[in-house]
Amino acid sequence: MKASTLPVDAVVVTWNSRETALRCLEHLAGVPVERVILVDNASADGTADAVESAHPEVEVVALEREHGLAAAYNRGADRESAPLVLFLNDDVFVNDEAVRALVSALDERPSAVAAAGRLVDPDDGGTQAEYLPQPFPTFASLTAMLAGRGRSAVELGDVETVVVDQPPGACLLIRRDVFEAAGGWDEDFGFWYEDVDLARRLKAFGEVLYVPSAGVAHAGGQSARRLSRAQVVSRHYRGALLYAHKHFPASKRTAAGLLYALAGAVKLVSRDPDARRVYRTVLRNGLRVAANRPPLR
Repeated sequence: MKASTLPVDAVVVTWNSRETALRCLEHLAGVPVERVILVDNASADGTADAVESAHPEVEVVALEREHGLAAAYNRGADRESAPLVLFLNDDVFVNDEAVRALVSALDERPSAVAAAGRLVDPDDGGTQAEYLPQPFPTFASLTAMLAGRGRSAVELGDVETVVVDQPPGACLLIRRDVFEAAGGWDEDFGFWYEDVDLARRLKAFGEVLYVPSAGVAHAGGQSARRLSRAQVVSRHYRGALLYAHKHFPASKRTAAGLLYALAGAVKLVSRDPDARRVYRTVLRNGLRVAANRPPLR
């Protein structure tokens, strides 16, 4: 390892997003990390072949079937050994300065176990407010979400590194020993709330930092745009219910389950057969969580 090489392994997960993944890797090529692992989540657009041709230095893990984001991240992390692991969405375009800022933040704060960068618009460089750190979900915030209101982001500046609950998960640097001690990404999550769950478990080991000086370009929403409305609802609601099942106290867990069951029942009047199927699942899973049972897929 060269003296200038950062003690970091980078894991990128991609799914049917060849050009975006290639752009992500082009930016990573300018960052002296120990190795880069790209996990191709059973793409059908030739991503794995394109990456192997354009970036032979990248180790490609081609999954034969689609996994959830959490499972794919774990497959990549299993192939590495550096003290720090940088988890990246494929629509995040990092630079050397930003990654060094994240590494320095952990070096300077031994009590910290993870650090996340500030996601900015690729065109104008402005902070993406929808991806600012947030407090952990509560029963009240899940109720607000069902009513169409999102959680409030924490008011933060663009300079000072601060301790947060839930950082933006699209660019997250974690100490490997803590990541492993925390159990890695929970593969029971599909796509949504897996980063919230991990942040909640990391907090038991130390501080999670938000490093606004580590600004990284983020296209945003690439995966979600490839999902149908029914798929978005199904995955988002199940993620919220699984989080409530794992982390809420009994009374709040029961209340959240019943609330989601009611929301599912109300939406069963939809004329769209896909929507009715999704909301039947929401109803069923809400009742399961109310009874202290995990939601089904």
